[in-house]
Amino acid sequence: MRIVVVGAGRVGYNISQALSGEDHDVILIDKDPQVLKAAANKLDVMTVMGNGASARTLEEVDIKSVDIMVAVTENDELNMIACMTAKQCGVPMTVARIRNSDYTSSHPYLLSYSSYGIDLIINPEHLAAQEIFRLIEVPMATEMEYFHDGKLSLIGLKIEKELAIAEQRISDLNLERFTIVAVIRDGKALIPRGNTKLLPKDKIFVLGETRGFQNLNDLIKTKTPVFKRIIIAGGGLITRYLLRLLRQKKNSLEIKIIEPQNELCKTLAGEVEGCSIICADPTKRDVLEEENLGAGDIFISLLGSENLNLVASLLARKLGVEEIICELGREDYIPLGDTIGVTATITPRLLTTNTVLKLVRKSNILNINLLQSGDAEIIELLPEENSPVTKGNLRDLNISPGIVIGAVIHDDKIIVPRGDTIINPYDHVIIFALKSAIPEVEKLFDTK
Repeated sequence: MRIVVVGAGRVGYNISQALSGEDHDVILIDKDPQVLKAAANKLDVMTVMGNGASARTLEEVDIKSVDIMVAVTENDELNMIACMTAKQCGVPMTVARIRNSDYTSSHPYLLSYSSYGIDLIINPEHLAAQEIFRLIEVPMATEMEYFHDGKLSLIGLKIEKELAIAEQRISDLNLERFTIVAVIRDGKALIPRGNTKLLPKDKIFVLGETRGFQNLNDLIKTKTPVFKRIIIAGGGLITRYLLRLLRQKKNSLEIKIIEPQNELCKTLAGEVEGCSIICADPTKRDVLEEENLGAGDIFISLLGSENLNLVASLLARKLGVEEIICELGREDYIPLGDTIGVTATITPRLLTTNTVLKLVRKSNILNINLLQSGDAEIIELLPEENSPVTKGNLRDLNISPGIVIGAVIHDDKIIVPRGDTIINPYDHVIIFALKSAIPEVEKLFDTK
């Protein structure tokens, strides 16, 4: 596909990297020559200096031959105009990054975004808030994703020495209702087999029926923590989206926000209800000590800076907090978060990339999640008539060792696949695959 990405910041760079890595023809537009030079040196993309909302700039890149426009600058209005102009030129699919909820609310005076020529809106901060909300629901999880309308869950877990499954082989765990679809070891994704031993510091991804995950607690032999408070460091956009989600929850926990900027504290005080706002610096130990942080708290660091988030998380850990969720804009900082005791890391631009990847894949792909390691994906697919994957038992299909079929949903029944499992057309299939094996996944589910 020929794809234009407007905005070469962190989000635009990440999207361009993912798309060019899949051999798409990517054109990256930005006003800043320095960020374009950095992108050109590292990525296989065409760079154009200019205003991505300008008809003249879009004419320069032959916009009428483009398949997808993705506008992800820091300026909502520029992104909207870029998509409107692209749609006017006949671009089939337009995607705009819009963070200001004033443009996306249900106010009767607002037109639908499709009326502006925008086919899809992506909001990294809102995606991050949704991810944090899911993690709050499942203590100890490092990642949490739902498939098939929430009936199937993918949960990431860290293997600690005290867990019953540490040093155990997968074949000895008697997993009848779950599938361990991936192991992350030393920052790299591995395909687990029956003889794979789970080692301390590994991260595993377990796929299974959502309502059955209480049995997972029996497997790992740990008590589910009981929390009384949520402490949020930072009062930015992610925090505000998260508060809206938490207000919808019954029996919600006590919430405190610690924000260092006076003006933002005043703004929050006028916007949010049902929580305490402390105007102080959460990267100072005495501030956190004064709030009596401990094992009964969930600490969420959303200060808008990797360094500040890591410092605040480290202090919270030192004060006895066991459930720590930390926003990190850079994937290479995730191992550092693990080292200081962060339970889960949130990377908004990675969540955004997952959304865009779904657009460029085949129509029978329903969901895509790029793992934080960057070298593997979890994919939900729908095989069609004559797809090769429907032509026999799984053991007879010679599936690549870089692919694990984690679950099959047939007639709304969730099946943990085994060698004799047969996949039927229009079953929902959840697959874990290394990036190198993605072309084979597409062949298995292709109808040609």
